[in-house]
Amino acid sequence: MSQVLEVIAQRSSIRAYKKQPLTEQQISSLITAGLQAPTARNLQEIHISVLDGSYPILAEIEKEKRVVLSANADEKAKESILNNPDNFYYNAPTVFILSADKDFYWSKLDAGISAENIVLAAQSLGLGSLIIGIIRCALEGEKKEYFAKALQFPENYEFAIAVAVGYKDTEKAPHEIDIEKSVSFIK
Repeated sequence: MSQVLEVIAQRSSIRAYKKQPLTEQQISSLITAGLQAPTARNLQEIHISVLDGSYPILAEIEKEKRVVLSANADEKAKESILNNPDNFYYNAPTVFILSADKDFYWSKLDAGISAENIVLAAQSLGLGSLIIGIIRCALEGEKKEYFAKALQFPENYEFAIAVAVGYKDTEKAPHEIDIEKSVSFIK
């Protein structure tokens, strides 16, 4: 099996990280992997905001996420949201928040491809990762402009997807796949 296929097969979503920070070289490698992702018409319209896991804006995003989700959830979901002690990035030492041109039809798909490159690169470096979409409600809500400015999104860009990366403090087996359920062979 090729190394790429091994990395894909081994990767899983990690929700517990050690406090050990990533090195500048690791961060640089992950950024490069994200930016090397293909984009529609080669526009390369993805922007990556790299945050240290202790950066205060992340706590603000978490707080806003909880407010928005609680306001729109049923009672059982509210209880789950409010009683969850973890933040959306599970205290990972580095968070990548990807934004994209809001007027380009393919931007969010391109950002997803970029995120996948980042998580596969992280796996190849022996790191854990988590792709994050749950903060969309906060970053596209009433404080959208505030968060866009704080995260230094380029003009006319908006949140697309986020990725938490760090040294694993837990192990999780990759999910099982069911080809019969998930694939149709059309001849």
